[in-house]
Amino acid sequence: MMRHLAVLLVTSLLVLATAFTACTPAAPATPTGTPGGEPTYQYKWRMTTAIGSETDLAKACFSLADRIRDRTDGRVDVTVYADAALGAWDLTNEMIQRGDIEMMTEALDDSWDPRIAIGYYMPFLYIDYAAQEKLCGTDGVVYRLLNEVVGGLNYRVLGFFSCGVGGVSLTGVPKAPFDPNVAKGMKTRVMALTACRLTYERLGYMVAAIPFGEVYTAIQTGIVQGQQGGGTMQAWMFRDVNKVWLHYKDYIEPNWFSINEKAWQSLAPVDQQNLIDCCQEEQQLQLDYVAEMDEKYMQQLKDYGWTILKPTDAEWETMAAAVREDVWPELVPLISAPFLDEVCDSLGIARVTT
Repeated sequence: MMRHLAVLLVTSLLVLATAFTACTPAAPATPTGTPGGEPTYQYKWRMTTAIGSETDLAKACFSLADRIRDRTDGRVDVTVYADAALGAWDLTNEMIQRGDIEMMTEALDDSWDPRIAIGYYMPFLYIDYAAQEKLCGTDGVVYRLLNEVVGGLNYRVLGFFSCGVGGVSLTGVPKAPFDPNVAKGMKTRVMALTACRLTYERLGYMVAAIPFGEVYTAIQTGIVQGQQGGGTMQAWMFRDVNKVWLHYKDYIEPNWFSINEKAWQSLAPVDQQNLIDCCQEEQQLQLDYVAEMDEKYMQQLKDYGWTILKPTDAEWETMAAAVREDVWPELVPLISAPFLDEVCDSLGIARVTT
C-alpha cells in the first residue's frame, strides 16, 4: 500500500513539473533558426513591474511589449504583469537573476552589489533631465558602468523609463520640511537601499524599509505616515491615504528595462538589436514627456486636495550640502570612488571627496 502511494505521489509530481515547464518554457542557450534566414523560435516571456497598472510607467511597459512583438514579427511575445502581480520589486530583482522571469521594468536592488546605486539612487547628485539622458543613455557612463555590474548578476539593462523628480508623500506637513537640521516627527517608508535610508534620516525623518506592495496598508494603519520615491506619478497611487507632497528633488528615478542574460543570449543578433531599439524608443518617448508628466500628476494631486510644497533654491542647496557632507562619505566606499569620479567628470562637476 505504501509503495503504491509512493508511486502515485512521484507520478503526480512529474505531471505537475511537466505542466509547469510547458507553461513557462526555458529559453534555449543558443538561438534557433534556418541558416541565413529568420529565427524560428517562438518565445512567450514575462515582464514585471511593481508599479500600478494605471500609471504611465505600466502603460509604457504594455507599449514596449507591443513594440517588441511587432518588431520581432511575433517571435518574442511579452506579457506584462503590473501591480506587483509577480512580487515586489526586490523579489523580481532576484527572479530575473535566476531566470524565473525574462524581463522587468523596475528599480534596481543594490543589496546584490552596492555599486548598482550609481544607476539608481545617488542623492543630490544631479536634478535635470538632460543630465539623466546623458548619463543613462546607451553612450552614457552610467549605462556602461551599470551593465558592468549587473552582468555579473546574470542580467543586463537595455534602457530606462524616467519616473520623475523624487520626493515624499505624507499624511500631513512635517516640522520645518526643508530644514535638514530639524527632526520631522514623522516616519516614512523608504526604499530598502542604504542611500535612501541615510538620506532621509539626515533630512530628519524616522524611516522604515517596507515592501512596496505593503506600503498602502502601512500608511492606512499608521505604521508609517508616508512614502518616498517615484515622483508625483508614484504619489498619485497614494492619493487616498496621503495628502501632502514634498518635492525634495533628491534624485530623478529611473526604472530600468532589464533582461535575463540567458534569455538575451538565446536571441539572434537581429532580435537583440530589435529589443535594444524598442527599449531606446520607449525611453526617448518618456524623456520627451517626463517633465510634462511631473506637472500632470502634480496638478492632479492639487485638484484632489493635496498640499504641494517645493523648496526654494536656497533650501535645496542647504539640504544638498548636508547630504553631501554627511551621507556621501558613507556611500562612496560602497558605490566605488572610481565609478563616482567618472560620473562627476561626465557631468563636469567636482569629484566627490571624503
